[in-house]
Amino acid sequence: MRSRLPFFVFSTLLLLGMCLPTPAAAQDQFEAPSWTLGWATDMDDGYTVSLEDDWDLEGEIVAYVENTRMSQVQLDLTYDVNTWVPYTIDGPDTISVGAGENKTFTVTLTTNNDVDVREYNPSNTSTLSIMADEKVGDTSTGNQEIDGSIHVPKVFNLRPEITPSNDELHAGSSVEISIQMLNLGNANDAVKEATAQVRSCPHLTVDGLDALANTVVEPTDARNGKDVFATLTLAASESQPRRTCEITIALISEGDDTARSTTFDVDVFAYQEEPQSNANNDDTSEQDDDGSGLNVESNTLPGFFAVEAVSMIAAVGLLRRKKSIIE
Repeated sequence: MRSRLPFFVFSTLLLLGMCLPTPAAAQDQFEAPSWTLGWATDMDDGYTVSLEDDWDLEGEIVAYVENTRMSQVQLDLTYDVNTWVPYTIDGPDTISVGAGENKTFTVTLTTNNDVDVREYNPSNTSTLSIMADEKVGDTSTGNQEIDGSIHVPKVFNLRPEITPSNDELHAGSSVEISIQMLNLGNANDAVKEATAQVRSCPHLTVDGLDALANTVVEPTDARNGKDVFATLTLAASESQPRRTCEITIALISEGDDTARSTTFDVDVFAYQEEPQSNANNDDTSEQDDDGSGLNVESNTLPGFFAVEAVSMIAAVGLLRRKKSIIE
């Protein structure tokens, strides 16, 4: 029995030693909690930057690092975008996160080139990547990366521009004017409806507006967009008096359902009848002179006395003849 007791004790200690974790394994289990890189900004549907009317672009995206270790973690941060974008990205190069701390940092998006912003097609989608790398010396001990989509909003600004006619507009006639549909936004747009309002001239109409509906207009002076022109007709009826007419042409954008207009003036010259010829005037004057009462009387009196004189001579001759016969 005594000889077996040491063997039993040795076996028990050996078995317990196999069950206990080694210092390295215990250290691994202790260091299992680590750090996590993530988005504090909601990036499920991506992030849309804000645009001002003068094409100034800006945005802020917030990310975080959560450190579940019992010691501080030091990370190097880098940023990348998968395509050309009209903005610059700025964020911290490094971040230190204390034990058990959740720390955020901000990435800003800015631009100083308005032309580049408008040249960028808002239908494009860019991807922003943030990489965090933990290093000990020059050796990387772990890294994480997060991605998020960045969007530039569509801007709609459809408006008309009129080139007046060089011809004069007279009552009873018409002239043609040129209209250019300007797209000063950054996305394709279309004319939902075109309207005209005429002031001071109730007998003036603007024809050709219906043909502008559904016209697609590409961005003007951006991304090789094509200019779009059309012709309108100003028609004045014969009853239109001479007047300066105020005309307002408006285009309703299909993109944002907003009407934008331009106003211009048109002079209308009144209709005039052609004057009668001088020959007709002379004939009329002669007829008026011949038909006067004074002339009729002056021509009638001499004729009356001539008839009476002839009658008296004839009567005297007749009496003398009768007397000679009797004798």
